[in-house]
Amino acid sequence: MVETRPFGSLNNDTCLTTRRANATKISNVYEGIPETILLNVICWVILILLFAILRNRAWDYGRLALVHTEKWTQLFYKNTDDAVAVEESSADVSLIPDTGCMWFPSIFKISRERIFIRCGADASHYLSFQEQLLLLMTTITIFALCVILPINFQGTLQGDKTTFGHTTVSNLDPNSNWLWVHVVASFCFVPLTVLIMRKCSGRIPSATALTSRTIMITHISHAHRNAEDIKNYFTVRYPEIEIKDIQIAYRVKKLTKLEKQREITLEAKMYCILNHKPDLKVQTRGCIVCCPWKTKNALEYYTQEEAQLRDLVVAERRKVLENPLGIAFLTLSSEESAHHVINSFTPGSHRHWLITKAPSPADINWENLEISYRNWYSKAILINVILFLVLFFLTTPVMVVNIFNTLTSAQETFIRNLSPMLSDFLPTLLFLSMSALMPVLVAYSDEWMSHWTKSKQNHATMHKTFFFLLFMVLILPSLGLTSAQAFVLWSLETGNLSLHWECVFLADKGAFFVNYVITSALIGTALELLRFPELAMYVFRLLRIKSEAEKTSIRKEILSEFPFGIHYAWSLLIFTISTVYSLTCPLITPFGLLYLCLKHFVDKYNIYYVYRPITMCGEGQQIHADAVRMVRVAILLLQLIMAAFSFIRGALSLMSSISFICFIVSVAFFFFLSPFPSCRPVPANISNLPEISEQYTAPVLLSSQNIEQGDECVISSPSSYGSSNINDIGVRLMSEIGSSVA
Repeated sequence: MVETRPFGSLNNDTCLTTRRANATKISNVYEGIPETILLNVICWVILILLFAILRNRAWDYGRLALVHTEKWTQLFYKNTDDAVAVEESSADVSLIPDTGCMWFPSIFKISRERIFIRCGADASHYLSFQEQLLLLMTTITIFALCVILPINFQGTLQGDKTTFGHTTVSNLDPNSNWLWVHVVASFCFVPLTVLIMRKCSGRIPSATALTSRTIMITHISHAHRNAEDIKNYFTVRYPEIEIKDIQIAYRVKKLTKLEKQREITLEAKMYCILNHKPDLKVQTRGCIVCCPWKTKNALEYYTQEEAQLRDLVVAERRKVLENPLGIAFLTLSSEESAHHVINSFTPGSHRHWLITKAPSPADINWENLEISYRNWYSKAILINVILFLVLFFLTTPVMVVNIFNTLTSAQETFIRNLSPMLSDFLPTLLFLSMSALMPVLVAYSDEWMSHWTKSKQNHATMHKTFFFLLFMVLILPSLGLTSAQAFVLWSLETGNLSLHWECVFLADKGAFFVNYVITSALIGTALELLRFPELAMYVFRLLRIKSEAEKTSIRKEILSEFPFGIHYAWSLLIFTISTVYSLTCPLITPFGLLYLCLKHFVDKYNIYYVYRPITMCGEGQQIHADAVRMVRVAILLLQLIMAAFSFIRGALSLMSSISFICFIVSVAFFFFLSPFPSCRPVPANISNLPEISEQYTAPVLLSSQNIEQGDECVISSPSSYGSSNINDIGVRLMSEIGSSVA
């Protein structure tokens, strides 16, 4: 016989969730939230001061520098006219001066127009999305604190006013009419969300003049992989259309690897020359730090290596040009002509060709184009299955926290005696750390999948990261479970279902999520400013270099593009957690709003000053549109929780029935009527689109062409290193580095 208990009689250890101490250490109120706020504020102040000190020491914080003599603080926290990685072409694009202590007010001076001009349309879309999310969260917060919180205080089921449960919906009697306010509010959030989020997309053209009139042709057979054959077909099929250019794609993966090695070797050789270090030593077999013996002369070694790699690059380039891929880029005279060809061409009607709108050249991962559709899908299935098994069953955040909590002997005798308050704070911090590690694994897995474009890679990363974190950070802990395996067992188990379902609404769950959002808002955003992971990667790469001469190439590798997929997922996750618990636990909403505010300013600063611009025009619009649509997940989960809560506490009553009906109506409204916009910009006249110097040719083919033609400085022997040549060599080297990064 199943044991029955009155609702609310379970304690926090009954369910499989993170356990806290029996008593708080500052004040015995609100389940340790005051301690979490205090510790987070202290850590946040320390981290911000550390950032300010590092930044002021480096004078001017900006995009990563590529200067040979920079210290690590200057490399990460400095931007000067001679160290900007991205060339500034006009005053409209230049950085806002932020020397001294002016870096903080400079965040508020960066307008959306300046972001668009300097960082591109994708950055403008992302920050616009955050602004509308902030507006929506502000509205929900005001309603939750001014309406829902006073209503929750009307109950008497969860202690007194010093008890956290007293602020939650569990404090109200199951038959209370006040619960109707929660049900009606959950339904009213639907039109509110649509009204606000429809304005998220800046109506700014995101294509360039070249991209807007270029089409991509795939599945070209071996017999027709030449420009003349393709041109003849389109000339006959579309005689009224003028063809401006045809470019064929090639297998450049190996060539890219060789060219990268050659550039590293060339930069190391130039380092020896420009810094007058002819006696510098190199460890040819690996790390110079670990093995300082059996070294060679660096200048001679890099000269020989560069000559060998030059020959290999030239030979590989000739081999590449003889084996084109079944992909071509056809540039027409106008955007209308490109749309006409795409709409009128029937897939498979001619030689099984497939014609689509071409992505931006900067968006294409050229070395991945040689991965066929069949191989790509096989690789994607294998990687995603492994990722699913590892993340869902072995490394969930709650599981790691519970493993930490089970080490009671070490915790009791060391950590708790060292700092009782810290012992209560560590589980939340550990939970946040594990949650931050998992998107990195997802991002690396998507990189291994070899997506054709950066926009598709970011798009896949956003979806997988968001839904995985949603399941691991919100859904499983809300059900009182530690892993997907426990979820499966819980679903199949038939005994004591009432106990399991009561875990869903245990009052402490809200306190745990409040602590998690507080930690994400303060410590999480401060760490994004300091960029410790990038600094750690820089140190790791420095420890593996063969000689000091390779430091320049290591600094060049640090310069990265803003990972929109991961940051979209994080913003959506915290918004979803705050929204889902906004009615059952209204105290979470101000901290969710705090997170979105700090996250917005930190991302704006990093996008403008730190990361390299990324172009995802065309296909890239899909990630922005889907981010807006994913906001509906928070509203639907909120309604589902209110419906389930009403059913569990009041059985099949009028309130629970209406709640489920509202949920079904909302699902139908969101998924069948599609009220959100597509985030696509309004059609623009092609004459108004920016003319950017770009072409549909892999950059490695252009750089290797210069090598083959001998259009590059070549130094034959150390004896020719005269002082008269050093300045010319330095100028050409810096020009080459700048052009390869821009």
